[in-house]
Amino acid sequence: MKKYPLIIDCDPGVDDVLAILVAHSKPEFDIKAICSVSGNVGIDLTTHNAQLMAGLLGLDCIVAKGAEKPIIKNAQPATAVHGLDGFGGCASAFSDDKLSKLSGLSAIEVERKILMESKEPVYIAATGPLTNIALLLSAHPEVKSKIAAISIMGGGIKIGNATPCSEFNYFTDPEAAYIVFNSGVKLMMCGLNVTLKATLTDIELNEMRKFHNTISDTIVKIISTYAANDAAIHDPCAILAITNSDMFEYKDQYVQIDIRDGVTQGMSYVDEVHNLNKEPNCRVFYDIDKEFFRKAIVKSVNI
Repeated sequence: MKKYPLIIDCDPGVDDVLAILVAHSKPEFDIKAICSVSGNVGIDLTTHNAQLMAGLLGLDCIVAKGAEKPIIKNAQPATAVHGLDGFGGCASAFSDDKLSKLSGLSAIEVERKILMESKEPVYIAATGPLTNIALLLSAHPEVKSKIAAISIMGGGIKIGNATPCSEFNYFTDPEAAYIVFNSGVKLMMCGLNVTLKATLTDIELNEMRKFHNTISDTIVKIISTYAANDAAIHDPCAILAITNSDMFEYKDQYVQIDIRDGVTQGMSYVDEVHNLNKEPNCRVFYDIDKEFFRKAIVKSVNI
């Protein structure tokens, strides 16, 4: 089977963990690196959580520390949703004994190295703020031709969760999102329009409980805590959009990011009636087969 080289750029984060698990469960992927970014919690915790998951899963990949703050704004962690530790207060259930080694290179250096040395185009799954990727594309535009696509969990059309207009990842670093959406790289966007439909029920949680392994037991506990605040499991959509786009409804559209101060900062908007006469720059996902999604999540924790 031909494998897709994959970089996961993330801010673990409860649903980032599930995105990593889903990627690990997919034989189509060759996970090259997990790169942290400040977002759901601070950079030290997102990095630690990335090391933890890579170690627990025995992933033979690089783990690298990324940007500690957005390009312009100050960091605003989502601890009310993800807990102070990023794992809904459940991180202590995992032992640090298997912590994966941290690269001596920064996330941007690691991503550039992987891209430039790869014989195949590389996919990037971005499930946190786009800070690392924006800095990479700005500093090293030569990597653009090496990227198969950037599959993003972020944004939303006419919907927000950080503000009435803006989704958390884009609102956290709107300038980064703007840079990425104006980069010319192929983009895939799983925004709130689709991710709010990516939910789990008690049926799936009960199935996971039957596996009785450290990962499944702790994931059930984490999800149960997380779901009290946010029932949607957003980030795995960015993984599944790469391998299973036929399980989604999508349109190729022109998307732009608002970077102005004010209530619309970080808003992603689509030129739905072609007023701007711009060519599509993004594949926008709007719906997902819920049963497919739920089965993919359950399978990912049966380790």
